[in-house]
Amino acid sequence: MSDSTQTNTGTPDDGSRDTTARIKATLNRRHRTDRNFRLIGLAAICLGLGFVALLFIDIASKGYSAFQQTYVKLDIEYSAAVIDPDGQRDRKELARADYNALVKNTLSEMFPDVRGRRDKRALYSMVSSGAAFELQRRVTSDPGLIGTKQTLWLPADDIVDSFYKGHIDRNLPESDRIIDDQTISWLDKLNAEGRIEKRFNTNFFTNGDSREPELA
Repeated sequence: MSDSTQTNTGTPDDGSRDTTARIKATLNRRHRTDRNFRLIGLAAICLGLGFVALLFIDIASKGYSAFQQTYVKLDIEYSAAVIDPDGQRDRKELARADYNALVKNTLSEMFPDVRGRRDKRALYSMVSSGAAFELQRRVTSDPGLIGTKQTLWLPADDIVDSFYKGHIDRNLPESDRIIDDQTISWLDKLNAEGRIEKRFNTNFFTNGDSREPELA
């Protein structure tokens, strides 16, 4: 009787241990699965963030130049004979003055050897036509500038801007460039004198609707 009792009472304990072991094994597998799932999810998030970062870096590396603008330093003489020959200081008349002439006069003084019409046109084109609007704005805001000489940083033409941003290879044959050797020599002279500089392009944010590319 005692042997039979021990056998009968021992069987449920073995079954209970087997059931517990199976449950533990199942739980362990579930925990491993959950852990692997979380790791895969984290890896996917990191990979996605990595692709976004690479995309941002690519965009920034290609578009950063838009936030820079090339400027030329000129000593502008606000000639009364050009701006206000009658001396009336009427703001409407001041707004109609030929401010491009001020830029041309300055460049002609800086490069007195440039005489031909074609060469002069190329010389004057190094500075953005939008520079005249900047001079107009200054004079209409402060007519007291008339008759004085001021040193100003004015925006370069968009082709000059592209050249200094490295978008035009100076080593290419002249026939393959949109900027000729003569213009490059003038720009080199200005650069050697510290008159060429790239600055943060505030006009990118303030003049977005400008018709002048170098002012937008």
